[in-house]
Amino acid sequence: MHYSKHEQIPKYVSLYIRELSKFFTEMILVSNHQTKPTDFLSENQNVSTIFVKNEGYDFGMFYKVFKQINPSEYHQIACINDSNILFNSLSKIFRWSSVQYVDFWGLIDSNEAPWFSSHPDNYHLQSHFLVFNENAIKCLPAYFDTVDTNAIFSEKDPKKLRRLVIDQWEIGLSQFLLNQGLKSASFCNSETLLSQYNCKGKNITHSLHKELIKEGYPLLKKKIVLKKSWRSWFGLKEPWENLIGEYSSGEWNIPSNIHELRSNS
Repeated sequence: MHYSKHEQIPKYVSLYIRELSKFFTEMILVSNHQTKPTDFLSENQNVSTIFVKNEGYDFGMFYKVFKQINPSEYHQIACINDSNILFNSLSKIFRWSSVQYVDFWGLIDSNEAPWFSSHPDNYHLQSHFLVFNENAIKCLPAYFDTVDTNAIFSEKDPKKLRRLVIDQWEIGLSQFLLNQGLKSASFCNSETLLSQYNCKGKNITHSLHKELIKEGYPLLKKKIVLKKSWRSWFGLKEPWENLIGEYSSGEWNIPSNIHELRSNS
């Protein structure tokens, strides 16, 4: 799922899709813009594109594409957005997932309970990287029936929309599937990491992003990359830049991808 004000697919998105295409037989790039023809799209035969109106953030994009497919034809469906920069291989992640006997899984979980939550239990898998196996796929139509999609698509206030999507999509989806008796797994356990690093931060992809990189986590939030600190005024590197240099795949030109992203933002 990709949102952009530009027609060209960013390098970091292209790289992410190329890596994901190694683990899935079919890839769908869902975007809000008609992208220009590129070598990237033509050389990846299992990648297609669908363009949708920007409504409801990630929920809206996933919902609209899910309605266009026959879910019974799939034994696994992933829901992955462009809010992260991939800087290392996903092989370790998918080797781990292959021995998890669960119905759905993700990269990081959370117990964060926002003040606007309507759920008694707020445990959820963060929605930027979710994978549904067969039992979970069968439950998705019933989950969508519980969501007021019209309210989400018609909400124009960004703050209210964000709260709706977090409550009904990010938290609500995990809670719905768990309440159906399905099992989940998370590659990184937020409570364990918060305790290990004696941190009280709520979202570890932000509060512990440097520690996550050292732990072998292959993603970095785009928001962190775009945020400039006092170091930028003195031409100094951010701490995450040094870590990316140390832990990123030597096959990929990550600095170039990040430079393009920052230049176009």
